[in-house]
Amino acid sequence: MLTESEKHISKIGIGSYGIGGRGHRDVELTELEDDRVYIDALVYTLQQGSNFTEISLGYGHGNALRLFKQALEESGIAREDLFITNSLYPRDLPTFDEVKKDVEEFYRIMRTDYADSTLITQSLVAKFGEVEVYAYLHQLLDSGRTRFVSLSNASADFIKAFKKEFRDKFIAHEGHLSFEVRALQDQGIFETCDDLGVTNIIWRPLRRNMTEGNNWPLLSELAEKYGKTQNQIILNWITHLGYYPMVMSANKEHIDENLASTNFQMSQEDYKRMTDFRPPNYKSPQVDWDKSGNGVSIVTLVTDFEKHIEK
Repeated sequence: MLTESEKHISKIGIGSYGIGGRGHRDVELTELEDDRVYIDALVYTLQQGSNFTEISLGYGHGNALRLFKQALEESGIAREDLFITNSLYPRDLPTFDEVKKDVEEFYRIMRTDYADSTLITQSLVAKFGEVEVYAYLHQLLDSGRTRFVSLSNASADFIKAFKKEFRDKFIAHEGHLSFEVRALQDQGIFETCDDLGVTNIIWRPLRRNMTEGNNWPLLSELAEKYGKTQNQIILNWITHLGYYPMVMSANKEHIDENLASTNFQMSQEDYKRMTDFRPPNYKSPQVDWDKSGNGVSIVTLVTDFEKHIEK
């Protein structure tokens, strides 16, 4: 993936969910900090070389995009040196008119005439219909208002069909991979994307530090062996697989820790141990890809891992 100025995206991107408060429009915001905390963290992250993110107007009730734009202006980084994905989630968009309004609002707030990619979910297509959604995405592509299109949280079959529809304009799929939650890995999602030439972007790879809190023996062993933190071991493993994790932090020490995770190598045997690991006594619930009610959402799967493993 290249920016408009033809720079390669960084190995680790910026997670924007949580900037300006955690939550979508349909829930009350939590963990709200002063705007300056987020802006300073984003400026620092951008200046350290992280150059891609996905962002939604639903995040932080619009605060995430507003604060990101302000941070970009203060950072001195050129817009064309970033790869910015505008994400459209059905929980924030009750009608298709609202989808179009969100896209226009993205351009207005960012003071730009394009997104590097416009992202949809399989559940958004299920909600509004393939004909209307695909026609709109083609319109955005044909007009140059988006350079590419992306998916998030989609099944392997849906990814294949989306590739057939959008061909080389389908650039990335955003899915979850962490040390504990391997549903997408086990269902061949990442392998499907690799085979199709679609970049794998990883959201919430550290599970908001919940994985480190579980202190798994393998992670503890590898962290001690390589003199790194458990979070660095996880991020290093994911980037070794050729995937691009996005992480969010408002703490400069944690930002430095995350970015330094790509500065070392583990043995091939240890990478294999990481890939082969599965939590003992845990059976992953079925994933509900299109919100049909058959299974749980991938977000619930990630958030409630500890509840599932207790069962």
